[in-house]
Amino acid sequence: MAIKRPSKSPGTPVRKQVTSPGLRHVDVKVAHQMVPGDPYLGWLCKNKACGLVIAIVPTQAGSKPALAESGDQLAAIKCPHCGNEDLYRWSARGEHKYTAAGAAT
Repeated sequence: MAIKRPSKSPGTPVRKQVTSPGLRHVDVKVAHQMVPGDPYLGWLCKNKACGLVIAIVPTQAGSKPALAESGDQLAAIKCPHCGNEDLYRWSARGEHKYTAAGAAT
């Protein structure tokens, strides 16, 4: 006859937090810094109700060196117009003309 012993489990396994290696910080211009009609480098807001330009603040020459350009990098960006936060691919940025929120197109 076998002796019953309680199983000794180590409990819950240790889980490492998974981080995205391609997440980068991006400074964006606020709405009052942009002029309607001027082109800006950035993305269009993914919020269908907004759709305005999210412009990147250009880096200064004396600041930290830019990370290696990679098409897989993501940027978590909060829209300065509607406040919607979403992930944007670094390679998907482009030059877009800014139109004011109240302007009809």
